[in-house]
Amino acid sequence: MSTQVKLLLSATVLLSGTFGFLLGRGTAPAASGQEEVLREIAGLRTRLDAHLTQERPTGPPPEVRCAVASPVDAAALKAELAKVLREELGTQAQGEPVLEPQPPPALSPQAVAAHQQAQRILEEATRTRRWSDEDARSLRRALVDMTDAQREEVVRRLITTLNSNTLDVQTQGMPF
Repeated sequence: MSTQVKLLLSATVLLSGTFGFLLGRGTAPAASGQEEVLREIAGLRTRLDAHLTQERPTGPPPEVRCAVASPVDAAALKAELAKVLREELGTQAQGEPVLEPQPPPALSPQAVAAHQQAQRILEEATRTRRWSDEDARSLRRALVDMTDAQREEVVRRLITTLNSNTLDVQTQGMPF
């Protein structure tokens, strides 16, 4: 490319940029709109400062009233409750048999032995500070013969021990 063409292109770029800037500057809105906004912001700032410097009460908060229209008469409420209880107990005594709480069923020897075995497994694991696949298998076999209450107690003890990080869990799957 010749030097004259380069000069012509450079002049065109400079003139078009300058002309675009001057055209945009000439058509911009007047600054009067900005002055209004600045005055509004100053007014808001003054109101905010006045609000923040207001003296705040330092005493206790105002009393809150309960939504109940009349005070509750505790004696009348107790009397009504006693009346309802007498009525219900009276109808139960007349027609319905009163159910006595059942004593818990006697534990089978298998359940007792399984519970003792599970306790030994947990004590041994706590002593060695390690829970292995063999421990998990042995505990699963013992859990089968236990009652629900025994099973819950053993599992709760194991989970508590595991969560306290006193055992190093070395199982491939579930720890119990």
